[in-house]
Amino acid sequence: MRSRSDAKSRRPPKAERDQRRRDQIVVAAQKCVVRHGFHAASLGAIAASAEMSVGQIYRYFANKEAIVHAIVESIVERRLRSLIDRPLRRINALDMAKHLVQDVPEELRDDDILMLEATVEATRNPTVARILRDADQRLLAHAVAVFRRDHPRLDARDASARLEALVSLFEGTLFRRLTGRGRSDIRIRRIYEAMIEETLSKGD
Repeated sequence: MRSRSDAKSRRPPKAERDQRRRDQIVVAAQKCVVRHGFHAASLGAIAASAEMSVGQIYRYFANKEAIVHAIVESIVERRLRSLIDRPLRRINALDMAKHLVQDVPEELRDDDILMLEATVEATRNPTVARILRDADQRLLAHAVAVFRRDHPRLDARDASARLEALVSLFEGTLFRRLTGRGRSDIRIRRIYEAMIEETLSKGD
């Protein structure tokens, strides 16, 4: 028969247990936001999805904005890893243009929906707006470093300006696709390719 002390010794450390709980809440919140939108994803709904009480949620997050912060940070970390793992090759305008007119891969769609929901909320919630600004700065700083590796003649400010233009193009196109308004024919792809080529070519 196992003693109580043996069972206790096998328990993960408290910090690990707490992190698992936080991750459980974040995953539940992500599902609620994707299914029902930001405002309908109340703490009660998140708690029910996480199979916890609202009181337990407050043990790990001060409010819903703190959960949004954790969601955005998890997406940023995945996107940073994608940038870090990107093969050492030049950005190709044709490949980027093709990407703009393709359907969003299923494994990325939830992240994109979550960022769209957070972006809409940021228009009326200064805390969420700050969370998104901080996340955007982190991603942009790393993207500039990758971009300058491919285009070494650009200084940091020029690279940042070009990336800002590309990000605006990509995010706008992405959000239109998510809401069923994007076009995917060869004509729009060629226009995208020309725009991207113009943005990239000046740095060589």
